[in-house]
Amino acid sequence: MERFSKVSGVLKYVVAISFLWIISLSVYGQRYSIYNHQFYDPITRELYKPGLNIHTSIKPLRLDQVERHFDTDSLIRRGISKPEGNLNVWQRFIHDDLFRWEKDVDGPIMIRVNPMFNLELGKEMDESINTWTNTRAIMLEGNLGENLAFYADFHENQAVYPRYIREFVDERGIIPGQGRTKPYGDDGFDYSQSTGYLSYNAGNWINLQLGYGKNFIGDGHRSLLLSDNTFSYPYFKMTATFWNLKYMVMVSQLQHKNTIRIGGDERFDYKYGVFHYLSWNIGERFSLGLFESVIWAAEDETGYRGMDMNYLIPTVIYRPVEFSLGSPDNVTMGLNLRYIPWNDAAFYAQYVMGEFKFDEVFSGDKWWANKQGFQIGYKDYNFLNIRNLDVQTEYSQVRPYTYSHYYPITNYGHFNQELAHPLGANFRESVSFLTYRWNRWYLHLNTMYAIHGKDFNDSDDQYSYGGNIFAPNLERPYTYGHEIGQGLRTTITQAGGAVSFLINPVNNMNLSMGLNIRSEVNDIIDRTDTHFYVAFRTSLRNIYYNF
Repeated sequence: MERFSKVSGVLKYVVAISFLWIISLSVYGQRYSIYNHQFYDPITRELYKPGLNIHTSIKPLRLDQVERHFDTDSLIRRGISKPEGNLNVWQRFIHDDLFRWEKDVDGPIMIRVNPMFNLELGKEMDESINTWTNTRAIMLEGNLGENLAFYADFHENQAVYPRYIREFVDERGIIPGQGRTKPYGDDGFDYSQSTGYLSYNAGNWINLQLGYGKNFIGDGHRSLLLSDNTFSYPYFKMTATFWNLKYMVMVSQLQHKNTIRIGGDERFDYKYGVFHYLSWNIGERFSLGLFESVIWAAEDETGYRGMDMNYLIPTVIYRPVEFSLGSPDNVTMGLNLRYIPWNDAAFYAQYVMGEFKFDEVFSGDKWWANKQGFQIGYKDYNFLNIRNLDVQTEYSQVRPYTYSHYYPITNYGHFNQELAHPLGANFRESVSFLTYRWNRWYLHLNTMYAIHGKDFNDSDDQYSYGGNIFAPNLERPYTYGHEIGQGLRTTITQAGGAVSFLINPVNNMNLSMGLNIRSEVNDIIDRTDTHFYVAFRTSLRNIYYNF
């Protein structure tokens, strides 16, 4: 209890000081985009044009910066009109915000409320299991005067999933991207989630955000730097935007779920992360991003550390600081590149690095701590000049032991999921997508192919082969000769397609029918899962089941 009080005290102090400082400024609240689902995002697909000077690699997007170039309401509507005049509740449900209130009282006030849900029925053919998802949620968003923007949602869920997702939940104790769960019926799960933020603009350059949610850095489907793959987490984020630069500093409190402490209720060990990212738009087409992060435990063998003030200086470089502290923490660095060759298209790339010793990297001996990975990709909206035909293809690979650390608690993860790629490390992966929209109709096609080196986890072999970032990297079979795919070499393939009909563009309400086929092959298993489903849902968030 004493340590919990210390953690709570630190957070209360940070929140209180931040809030008092913020309200003392002349500020303007700004909302962030809620349209983060890859296939239904009407905003991001318009941003890859030369000369816009929008930093597309930092997500969620700030709507005020997009509105300098576009009418976001028109983008969201996608050419779909709504009935004129006063709408009844049913008309608002299928055409507009369910509830919206606007008034000008000493400044503009806007509040809107919308439902969010996923009502899905399916069939896993191979095991003849009926699957279903019952998600009900409510979303509240708005501005109060010119000083404050806010967002909040709450999700309540029950579900029965296909076999490979059930096995993931059994192994990790969480639903992918949606947190902790408890049993529901014979094969089901019961879980919930809530997210939200307060947003302020301090003048023209600085935005301050206090939130509980997810963040993403990159231009691809995956990110090797920071992704929205995990469960939500509390964070305080500052972004400074000026000239062609945008600089993000984020402090977050993360959880290590493997260690459970009992004190009445269950709770988990804390760790902290600080993330720096500088995005520079060079000319009209090229963008360069520099990334670094550090993860440290709230308590280690030397005692309670809590929020380490050494890492809270927004302009410091972490590696020298971490070295001066005795190298107890996990530093990750990387690059993000983007080039726009023509309207509505982009080549993009990332490079991530956990350790770098020049002689070991270039010796060719494949040292275990050559913790590196890269990603290259291409996406094209209105491909071949066909309006609303969008394609994307992407290749990523990460060497063994990247993102892992000496102690499991300081790995690059949160709540038993990876903060970067859902496969962790020790993999090669190719993913491709095609989406075509005609009026309200959508066609989605996707493929994935991956080679992933997993651990054996049996009595004869307890080594970490570098794919599981939650395993301590001291327990490895050898020092040199490490290659991608080592260990239990597993081939994963997925292919899927869906047809959707968009009902309400305001919250991406749609009817959808789809099929997903997944194959997993290694020396222990060889199986295929075929899953058919129909759904009535609002598609606003990315939930990753392609792993």
